[in-house]
Amino acid sequence: MFQKTIAISGLAVVLVAASALVTTLPASAATADTSVTAAVASGGLSISAPGDLDLGAITPGQVGRAPLTAITVTDLRAGTAGWAATASISDFRSASLGTTIPSEDASYTPTTATTTGTATVTEHSTTGGAQATTVQEAADVTGNNSASWDAAIALAVPADALASDDYIATLTHSVA
Repeated sequence: MFQKTIAISGLAVVLVAASALVTTLPASAATADTSVTAAVASGGLSISAPGDLDLGAITPGQVGRAPLTAITVTDLRAGTAGWAATASISDFRSASLGTTIPSEDASYTPTTATTTGTATVTEHSTTGGAQATTVQEAADVTGNNSASWDAAIALAVPADALASDDYIATLTHSVA
């Protein structure tokens, strides 16, 4: 029994000595540090919208409406700057008659945007006109984000409007 105690005690001394050797580096040991750099890439700011919208046949003195779906702002600038999406519409012109329905008779009512990333987006309704007017605005932006919304487009056709094949206008979306 005495021999077992000595053997176990001897083993404990060897283990303690071995652990001291493992944790203590010799005086000749060296280290090397490497500086690691990463750049966060910055992209652009863009807007997309459907190509066509048909308000259908509207009786003079009435209002025609149609939904414009899937207008999207994509902000890949990876920064903190907000953005504003604007819309403007030209006069509605009849190619066959040469007459117009003024753009001021149109309206644009956006829905609340569905967003990704970090941004507080607020919608703004507008009456038509050739002047660009803010329809969605992003604040409190951090990093990349996007916003998608629909809009109700309406046109009040004057009671004295003349029948034509089509009155055509251009709805322009921009973002900055």
